[in-house]
Amino acid sequence: MAFIVAAAMKGDAELATQLGDSAAQQPKPHPGGELRADPVKAYVRSIAVEGFRGIGARATLNVSPRPGITVVSGRNGSGKSSFAEALEFAITGKSYRWSKDKKAAFWKDSWRNKHHGHPCTISLNFVGEPDDLDHDSFAVQVGVKWAADEKDVEAATFWAKLGDGAKTDLDALGWTRPAEIYRPILSYDEVGGLFEDGRSALYDALNKILGLDEIGDAEKRINAECRAAGEDRKAADASLRLLKKSLAACDDPRAAAVLAEVKRRPYDLEVVSAAIAGSSSPQTMVIHALRAFAEQPRVTLDDVVGRTAELRSAHAAVVGGTARVLELLAEKADLLRSARAYVAAAEADDCPVCDRPLPEGWDDRATTTLHESDARLGEHRTALARLVSAKDDAESILGGLATMDVSGIELESHDAYQTAVAAARALPDDSAEWASHLDARMPEVIDAAETLAAESRQRADELEDAWSPVAVEVAAWMRAEKTAREKQGRLDRLTAAKDWLRDQGEVLRERRLEPIESAARDIWALLRQESGVDLGSIALEGSGTSTQRHVSVRGAVDGEETGVLSVMSQGELHALALALFIPRATVGASPFGFLALDDPIQAMDPAKIDGFLTVLEELSKTRQVIVFSHDDRLPAAIRRMSVEADLIEVSREPGSRVIAKRAESPAHRYVDDAFALIVDDGVTDLVKARAAPGLFRLAVEAAARQRFFTESMKEGNAIGTAEKRWSDVRNTGPSVALAVYGDQKRPLGSWVNHRQYRNATLRVCTKGVHNGQILDRGSVRDLRNTVDDILDGR
Repeated sequence: MAFIVAAAMKGDAELATQLGDSAAQQPKPHPGGELRADPVKAYVRSIAVEGFRGIGARATLNVSPRPGITVVSGRNGSGKSSFAEALEFAITGKSYRWSKDKKAAFWKDSWRNKHHGHPCTISLNFVGEPDDLDHDSFAVQVGVKWAADEKDVEAATFWAKLGDGAKTDLDALGWTRPAEIYRPILSYDEVGGLFEDGRSALYDALNKILGLDEIGDAEKRINAECRAAGEDRKAADASLRLLKKSLAACDDPRAAAVLAEVKRRPYDLEVVSAAIAGSSSPQTMVIHALRAFAEQPRVTLDDVVGRTAELRSAHAAVVGGTARVLELLAEKADLLRSARAYVAAAEADDCPVCDRPLPEGWDDRATTTLHESDARLGEHRTALARLVSAKDDAESILGGLATMDVSGIELESHDAYQTAVAAARALPDDSAEWASHLDARMPEVIDAAETLAAESRQRADELEDAWSPVAVEVAAWMRAEKTAREKQGRLDRLTAAKDWLRDQGEVLRERRLEPIESAARDIWALLRQESGVDLGSIALEGSGTSTQRHVSVRGAVDGEETGVLSVMSQGELHALALALFIPRATVGASPFGFLALDDPIQAMDPAKIDGFLTVLEELSKTRQVIVFSHDDRLPAAIRRMSVEADLIEVSREPGSRVIAKRAESPAHRYVDDAFALIVDDGVTDLVKARAAPGLFRLAVEAAARQRFFTESMKEGNAIGTAEKRWSDVRNTGPSVALAVYGDQKRPLGSWVNHRQYRNATLRVCTKGVHNGQILDRGSVRDLRNTVDDILDGR
């Protein structure tokens, strides 16, 4: 069973080999065999698009290749979603929007830009993360291009490049399988499709994350083999049902014998085989008897006439001599012999009977008489022997007349033949009448024999003709039955493997779903604002091969436990899909350091956007989060909640010319927030003195962080290394030193004293934060100049 499961996990060919009659245990892969690249972990640096979708001339979207939030915003039709679709297509080889249904055909047909159709390319630049912090990061490139006259979007050429290496195919990145499982790009259409594409769509999506789709594939392979083995049994049983009807309608005794056998369970195929093929079977012997009678040599009228003629001649020869005379001659001969013997012995001259003297020459005459008597007696004995032989011949004809025992077979001429034979064999007591008897009776026997032979031959042919198609049917059923029996062992093994795989799959599914379920509940708790739905358990119900497979989401609605999917609004379903998708895309096994969301807040209520931003902020600690948004609600929430994020604005000019430019940086947003606080007359000076210095510090540290990570990426430092170096910084001064000099311990004196506003700003960030400080517009101007210097590397 274990080898069947292992083979099924590998593929169809391996399973077929394992199930073969001479299947060997599947060997372990040879170390020198096919290799699959370890997935490269990477962060997006830029997305360059030309001639694709809504982008004409080459346009580039540059983002910070590190954990953090980047929001790419622009009105509908600005080209921002074209960047998202380019990223999706280059990594996955398809677009959900184009492939989800037939209605999306027009999307697929309008992939080439109308204003700038060639060159048509996509170029992605990533920063590859090394396996350990002792190595530097490296460049990763992914490209897609189409021929000038190509009309099929899927007929693209894909390539990849690692560092300074040569171009190769995408398999070198090891992203093909992870892109299917973890799918780091999610569009608004796909979020909705998780519930709109049928009950099984969400199941399959989650099942892939759990890494159990391979188990599902194995289950499908085993089920297919089970069906095939089951089909053999069904075919044999169906063949038997039809065969029974044919056997019941057949008069051949073999049909009755086979029918009797197949009514038993289990059937003995050897008995059935003997019934249809064995020469000793009753039905076969009947046909053989019919054939033997029809084909054996028969007595002819000439045979009878010859025998009766001889019989008459022999009888006449015997009757021709007088029996009494012959008897007397015999007695006289005996007497003479005795007299001669006496005379010779006694040496007498007198007659031993009358005592008279014997005449002269008596002995010679007696000898002559004896010779003549012996001759006549010999002739008579020869005639008698001839008669006996003629009688034997006559009786042999009668004895050689064939008889036939064909019980169960009715022959119309059989009784007439038997009657004629019996009459012929009833010979008269007087042998002299035998010839006449045979002449009278044998013609009738001969005629009856000819009639019975013809009928026997015809009946044998009829039996063979009636049996032949049934025999073919029996043989076909026997082959099907043998195959089904051979496959039964295979079916039993497959069934055991299927049951074991299903049970183990359920255990693994529950175990692997648990952390995703927990993460989804945490995310939902942030997204559910003003929703009465509490998320409870999430379970994948049904096997991966069942048409009824679905995701069961339990929870409570206003305190009442229920299944929640049916009572959720469209916005709530959308938020739930995000809660389920985000853990899927950010599990630890994913090689993608980024998560791209295209219009995720389109269906969100305003109340849920703040919660969504909180989710993104948490994700950005370990993931590069890129959000494409068509409205300003998310950037506004970022500004309102002072969340550190890069904001990029995308605009479209005539001729499909798309421009992506950075909006204010996080540091500048803190500068703006500080200015707004300081000039707000509704806020007391005490509050301003306490709060404003904190915003100054946030602005300077945000600028330092941005500068440090930008320089680190340029130098090829691993992101993990950069993150560790930054996390070791505890105060504002060292953070600026790390950004400016690349060394947090290096004194800042020369840099600070080079511009007076720098010194003033850093005093606010240190003493002002601890003691409070009244600030004015000039202080904000110093802060802005300091931030610009840090960001620009001055």
